[in-house]
Amino acid sequence: MKAIICEKYGPPASLQLKEVPKPTPGENGILVKVNATAINDYDWCPVRGKPYPYRLLFGLLQPRVQIPGIELSGTVSEVGNNITAFNVGDAVYGDISQSGWGSFAEFVCTKETNITLKPESMSFEIAAAIPHAAMLASQSFFMIC
Repeated sequence: MKAIICEKYGPPASLQLKEVPKPTPGENGILVKVNATAINDYDWCPVRGKPYPYRLLFGLLQPRVQIPGIELSGTVSEVGNNITAFNVGDAVYGDISQSGWGSFAEFVCTKETNITLKPESMSFEIAAAIPHAAMLASQSFFMIC
């Protein structure tokens, strides 16, 4: 499969499109074919390696996770034997930062707790943009109230 790879900290031009092995979901995982992803501040920081204190989280000299991306929408391609909430073919969206990164790829594995069913009336593009933006909006709302 193709994926955007970040092997070293730097500007967007340092990202590379490469062929990498397709992940497998395991017993408790879900393999999602990514239809859309979003780019936000939390993707940008590990690519640039700035602000520098973030390197304590993402890797001191180079990124620990080489495929960026935390938000996605897509279609369930495969489910592990212990998965009951989703079926192959389900349209889903979510924030996968709690189980790794990797939405800048054709396929990504995640936990069932990181995704939810996408409403039929919502496009894949809009669904991919919601998780991080909604979280920030709710934080702002509760800070104001």
